[in-house]
Amino acid sequence: YDRCAATLCAMTGNVGRPGGSAGGGLMGIPVGHMFRMSSIPPGKNPFELDGPRVKGTLDIRLRVAKRIHANKIFDAILQGKAGGYPAAIKMAWSMCNNYLNQTGNSNKAAKALQKLEFFCVNELFMTAQARYADLVLPVTSAAERSDLTMPWPSGPYFTFVNRALEPLGECKSDLDIASELAERLGIKDFNPHTEEEWLKMLVELNPEYQTRIKGYDEFKKEGIHRIKLPKPIVAFAEQIEDPENHPFDTPSGKIEIYSQRVADLNNPLCPPIPKYMITPEDRNDPLFEKYPLQLLTPHAKNRVHSELYKVEWLREVEAHRAWINPVDADPRGVGDGDEIYVFNDRGKVAIPAWVTERIIPGVICIFEGAWYAPDENGIDRGACANTLTNDAYSEGGAAVMNSSLVQVMRA
Repeated sequence: YDRCAATLCAMTGNVGRPGGSAGGGLMGIPVGHMFRMSSIPPGKNPFELDGPRVKGTLDIRLRVAKRIHANKIFDAILQGKAGGYPAAIKMAWSMCNNYLNQTGNSNKAAKALQKLEFFCVNELFMTAQARYADLVLPVTSAAERSDLTMPWPSGPYFTFVNRALEPLGECKSDLDIASELAERLGIKDFNPHTEEEWLKMLVELNPEYQTRIKGYDEFKKEGIHRIKLPKPIVAFAEQIEDPENHPFDTPSGKIEIYSQRVADLNNPLCPPIPKYMITPEDRNDPLFEKYPLQLLTPHAKNRVHSELYKVEWLREVEAHRAWINPVDADPRGVGDGDEIYVFNDRGKVAIPAWVTERIIPGVICIFEGAWYAPDENGIDRGACANTLTNDAYSEGGAAVMNSSLVQVMRA
């Protein structure tokens, strides 16, 4: 899809033009978003220091063979070395995420977390994932710690988040928890700086600091730093206006609708030119006879992924329900507001139906982010969309959460 969209931009002359949507607005793309902050340097994982390095399907650089795709974490826990993975994982420590809830195949994820000998979570709330932890370490809220933030996905400003109150009870920041654990494990010099010292260094290491940021104390006091742009940033404008001096970062220096580099991979699942590809769990899959509805899992407007889901006022504004067209609802005896089961081989969720023509026949929509809550029969009463989604990934490395077939019946 992304390559087809980029090709359409090129064919219509919209590369390098304002509003052309040719890219550059997302993190990690080094055009159109140059407002990155510094970060604390990560340490080296001793487990990865030795061993071979391999190439993935589209990798430019070699990666450590002992690393696995994020979508394979739970397979690695369940199968270990017997499944060909580099280690038998016995414990895990999770912070800053609700991964069980927000990755494909939540039932598999739950089984994997239950198999661990020890599972620790830094958390402020008893989330779907925290329920499976042996130990929950209370972490500070955004109001109890200072921090730096940047816009998502892009924008010419930084903000300083000032602590509003001291941490309550035994709450500590993720950094303090990691530092205290390192001390107890005898790891020396893990974190030689306080949180305030890190924030000051991150601000001063920012390329903006010397030219535009007035100073750490003033930035902290004002709370926001806006970057004044001489002109709007347009992705790939230089490459279009002056291709000789600013070639594209491709082997040919041009926009490559046909990629020889991809062709050389000789992988039928990665064609050198964008084209429609038959994928698992689409309408051409034999599984379609058993599960004839395509599941979509878009973002909800009243939460951020799984954050804010437990705010009752927001749920009153937009109830969590499954969108289904009357063409699909009527033969199944489903009426508006009825509780339905949406299910496939991976799991089953219970959720109210919204019968509406706002969704096309053959498709059902469950917004992602609702909290996974299986009952004693394995039915997810929280109606987490990822109870139904696949934990596979594409040849390009992307998750395939919108390639899931399901069936519907009245509860």
